[in-house]
Amino acid sequence: MKEAIIVDLNGLFVEPTLVTDDVTGVFPMYKPNPKADGAEDVTQLSQEIVGYTVAIAVPSGLCRPKFDFNAWELYNKLLYLEINGNDKLVTDQDKNRNSIYKKPQELNLWIEGLTSEEPSSVRTYSIQPAATEKNLTFTEKMKNKHQQLVSIYKRLLK
Repeated sequence: MKEAIIVDLNGLFVEPTLVTDDVTGVFPMYKPNPKADGAEDVTQLSQEIVGYTVAIAVPSGLCRPKFDFNAWELYNKLLYLEINGNDKLVTDQDKNRNSIYKKPQELNLWIEGLTSEEPSSVRTYSIQPAATEKNLTFTEKMKNKHQQLVSIYKRLLK
């Protein structure tokens, strides 16, 4: 089992979930149909997409991860072109055996989801003076304790 991410329609992180190890890519999540008749199957899904399951690892360092669907489409197009191009190379490879498969470069599919205003609001908090005063008194107390311990050790060593 490995971790996958459930994202909303905008690609913003909602919650993690578990998937099997062989699952990769992006899969839509559909809203379930309410049971209308006894004859209808409850497992039938409606066509309304409520989010996506993304089985691609989130890079570290993102405060509010957002999946970039445009980059995902671009990646799939590049992958499709590479695969189609490699079909031609395989036939050529049978002839001359000199071509080597190269995996397409992976795009950065996760971006920062914070707006430009949110990081500045997070950074502009101020430290309360009471907290700094508490830190000063704590350090002074520690210095006093240290001096007391030094004097006790000196007396014991004499």
